[in-house]
Amino acid sequence: MKQVPKPTTDADLIQAFLDKGGEVKKGKTKPMPDGLGLSNNQWGNTLTKEEKAAKKALEEAHKIEPKK
Repeated sequence: MKQVPKPTTDADLIQAFLDKGGEVKKGKTKPMPDGLGLSNNQWGNTLTKEEKAAKKALEEAHKIEPKK
């Protein structure tokens, strides 16, 4: 099959939007809650008190270490 590019490209569409008075804004996102796991088997499960304490202790240990 032959690939034929369309006459309008993304850049043209964006420019047309901006010409009509549209503006591009940087969106704000919220950081993920610390209690949520990122792996597939933990998704949506909050950390236990022991896991939270261990995570906090690890973060504190990294803050205390001098940077090289």
